[in-house]
Amino acid sequence: GRLLRETPFENLWIQPAAGDAGGAVGVALALWHRHFEQPRSADPDGDSMSGAYLGPAFAADEIESFLETQSAPAASLGADELSVRVAEILAEEKVVGWFQGRMEFGPRALGARSILGDPRSSAMQSQMNLKIKYRESFRPFAPSVLREHVADWFEMDCDSPYMLLVAPVKQEKQIQMTDEQDALFGIDKLKVPRSEIPAVTHVDYSARVQTVRREVNTAYHDLIQAFYSLTGCPLLVNTSFNVRGEPIVCTPEDAYRCFMRTEMDYLVLGNFLLDKRDQPEWLEEVSWQEEFELD
Repeated sequence: GRLLRETPFENLWIQPAAGDAGGAVGVALALWHRHFEQPRSADPDGDSMSGAYLGPAFAADEIESFLETQSAPAASLGADELSVRVAEILAEEKVVGWFQGRMEFGPRALGARSILGDPRSSAMQSQMNLKIKYRESFRPFAPSVLREHVADWFEMDCDSPYMLLVAPVKQEKQIQMTDEQDALFGIDKLKVPRSEIPAVTHVDYSARVQTVRREVNTAYHDLIQAFYSLTGCPLLVNTSFNVRGEPIVCTPEDAYRCFMRTEMDYLVLGNFLLDKRDQPEWLEEVSWQEEFELD
C-alpha cells in the first residue's frame, strides 16, 4: 500500500501466488517466451489470473450426493435468498464456512474457500482464532470489502483483489485509545477496539484489504452487499477455510470435515446451507489435530 501512497507509481500488480506455486507459473512463462520464442502478452484492461479462481469447482449435484452420504441435513436456497439469510446469520455474530465456485490459486482465501465473520464484533477475532483456527488469539484477520465502498473505510481507492495491499483505516472510523488504554501492555492492549471494525483492524490501525467486484465473484459480492444493506457495513472478516497447520479445503468433503471438527456455526456449500446444530454427531477414532504439524 505504501508504494501506491508514497511513490509516483499509479498502478501496482502483484502475483497472488508469489511463492513456490507462483514460481512455477513464472518458470512456465519464461520458457514460453525465451525457449519457445513466443510473444509476451498482457491484457491491460483485464486480469489473466481470473481473480485467482483457477482451482476445482463442484456442481450442485456433486455437493448434494456428498451430503447424502453423510446424512447431513441442509437447506437448498436460491442465490438471492442465500445471500440474505447468510448476511442475517453473520450479523448475529455467527461464524460461517463459505464454499463457492472454483478454488483460489495461492495462499489467500478470496471468497471461494473462506471462513467469514462480522468485522464489527470486538469478540470475533479471538473467537475465530481460538475456536476455529486453533491458533493464538491475537493473530489478525483481513477484511473483504465491496470495491465501490473501499474508500469510505480505508485510505485507499484502488483494486486489491488478492488481499495484498495494506491501508490505514479511515480516521473517522478509528477509535482512539484513552491514556489508560494506551498504558496497557501485551494482550490486554491488543483487546482494545481500535475502530468500528475491530476484528480486522491491526494494532497500527491498518488492515490488509481485499476488494470485491461483482463481475469477478458474483456470489461473494452479493453476500457482502446483503450484509451492507442489513448493517450499513460493506465488509466481512475473511480468513482461509482451514485450521492451523492444515491446507485450505478443496472439496465438499474437506469443507464438511473442517466444519464438523471446529466450532463454526454454519456451512455454505454452493446453494446448500448447513446448521451445525442439525448435523449428526461427528466421531473420529483419533484426534484429528495429530494429522497436521502445528506451526
